[in-house]
Formats: sequence, C-alpha cells, structure tokens
Amino acid sequence: MVTKENVAIIIPFHKNIEMLRLSIHTLEESIIEEKPQIIIIANNNDFDEVNLPKDEFDRYDVYKIPENLFWPGAINFGAHQTEKEYLLFCDPDLFYTEKWLDNLLDCYNQHKNVGVVSAKIINPLNNRIMDFGMGYNHFNTIHIGKDLPANHPSTLEDRKVQAACGAVFLTSHELFKRVNGIDTSMPYIYCDNDYSVKIAELGFDTWVAARSVVYHKGSTDAHNSKYENFKYLREDSKAAFYAKNRDKIKINISECFSPMTSWINSLGLPFQYGYYLYNFCTLLDSEEYIKFLPSIGLSVINQQNITLPQRDIAQINLCDYISTRMIYSNIPFIYFVDTFMSLYNNELYYKIRNISNDIVIDRQCNILPLSQIKNKVV
Repeated sequence: MVTKENVAIIIPFHKNIEMLRLSIHTLEESIIEEKPQIIIIANNNDFDEVNLPKDEFDRYDVYKIPENLFWPGAINFGAHQTEKEYLLFCDPDLFYTEKWLDNLLDCYNQHKNVGVVSAKIINPLNNRIMDFGMGYNHFNTIHIGKDLPANHPSTLEDRKVQAACGAVFLTSHELFKRVNGIDTSMPYIYCDNDYSVKIAELGFDTWVAARSVVYHKGSTDAHNSKYENFKYLREDSKAAFYAKNRDKIKINISECFSPMTSWINSLGLPFQYGYYLYNFCTLLDSEEYIKFLPSIGLSVINQQNITLPQRDIAQINLCDYISTRMIYSNIPFIYFVDTFMSLYNNELYYKIRNISNDIVIDRQCNILPLSQIKNKVV
C-alpha cells in the first residue's frame, strides 16, 4: 500500500527558479502533514541556471548536475537517489491543489494491477483539461477529453488508459527497476507512453485519478525550456517510440470515445436519422473515427471533406465553408474538427442556422452538442 511515508517525490529541474519557487510553494501548501521525501534533480549545461540557494532549498535533497540530462535522464538519476518504495515524478512547472496527493494515492490503492497513476492535468490559463489519459489512432496519440472543462461530468471517474502524462507519474520503485526506468532514446516526448507499454507487457495497468488535480504550465509557457530549447528533438522522439512500439500499442478510437458517449447518452438527446457530416479534421485516418459513429446512433448519409491549412486551427468560420442553402436546411449536421474549441465565436452562423440537432466530434474523441459550444456550456 502506498502512503506518504514510503513515497519520494522527484522533480527534474532545468531552469527558471521563480517557476520552481511557486511550484514548491503550492506543493508545500497542499501537503500539510506527513510530507514525503522531495528530491530535486537540477541539471543544465549552464550551471548558473540550477544554482539553487542553499538557505531556500536546504530542506530538500538537491542534486546539481552541470549537464542537460533531459526528462528521462533526470528521472532515472533521481530514482537512484532514494530507497523509498514508491516514486512520484512531478514536473517543476506544476501547481498543486488541495488533496491532490491523497487522491492520487487513493487511486493507486483502490484499483488492481496498477503500474502507474497520473493526475487530471489542467491548463492554468483556461481551466481546461490538458491530459487525462491517452489512447492511440493510427499515427498519433489521442488525449481523451482534451480541452473539456476541468469538472466536466465525463471526467469525474478514475479511468484505466493505455498511457498518461509523465508530468505526474506515481509508480513502484521495484517495477521501475524491472523495466529499466525511463527510455532515454525518447528525450522530448513519448517516453512516458513507452513506460506504460513496458509495464503493460508485465501485466500492469496505467490509471488516471479523477480527483487528483494539478495545473501544468507546459506548452502554455512560451519560455518553457523544453519547448524553447529542445523542440528539435520532438520528431526523433516520436519516431523512436513508434519504431519500438508500433506492434505493442492498440488502436483504440472506440474506447477513447467511451467516456463521452456515456455522458452524451445520459443527456437523453434524441439523435436524428441521417446526418450530413462536414469533415474539417486534418488527420490522415479521420475515416476511422467516422466509421465509429453509427455504433452510437449517428447515421451519416453524406459528407463533405474540407481542407484546412493547419492542424488544430484556432478558428473555423463556418459561414466560409457551408453553403447558404445548407445553412438553412433542416438536415442535422455533424462537424468533425481537430478541436471543438475552433467552433467558438461563430455568432452569425448560430444566429441564422437552427443548430438544435447538430453534433460536434473532434480528434480527441470529444462528442458535444453544438448548442453547448454556442452557449459556452463547455
């Protein structure tokens, strides 16, 4: 059984002491009693970036290393510095909420065959989900429920997933050793996904804890060292993951839809027969999503494929792509987009079209009534 006493929190740190100060402050505030061991792996070729003041950080176990270890290397180094039974990896740009740790530990203890548990990770700018478990389509990860409000009803239960975000990662020290830690051949992304693949081969599951909530700056920070200094490693890391694990991961689009289909069915919406589908999605395998729709009662009678200039485009002006004749038709529409967020701010379209029966799906397996986007319910 995992408890605060037998956990070591390991924080890899590369630069930005002010960010680390705030993160540590919220960490301390969130854990009032029984504080676990906290290890900081400060690593940077520029040693001045990791020269943490002793008087401020002397109550933590700080290791200063004058080289760039990247996330996997720092995590592996930190794991060797403790004898604690459980390891909890936490990024230095996390900000913690009340009882996040208690709820994370509860998730680990309440489920069987748990190999790793992550939290519900929230965007600090808009209070929407960044990560709450991942699955796979043919060429990319699916971030299940991405961009939904933090408290969306489809995200209120722990869920077993194929992969989870390594910004928060709780695992046993023994299991970590059995799989030789984190694969350093993926220094930028996918090394957390790879860890879940490795433990799955040993019969252990990956979970995300619905009540363990943390905020993560991540890509919202223009000066995040990962995105600012090492973005060139992105494609190599992804390629390394798929070269190693292509035959081990499961394409599970329908499973990724499951939390949203359960929720949308609970609304009691009367799906119409015969939807016209506008396919704005940029995925090469978008048809695999469309094939799934009839299984939940969304019958597509015709579709139009629309080419957009970039993935996850911020704004789709629907009046630019849908003809006047179709706007005024009574045919119900499905809008398949990369992100449902791109359909906000279509006020003219919403004024002239009756959207009461229209449905939106996106590449992260969100399914939403368009009326909820119009009314900013989601």
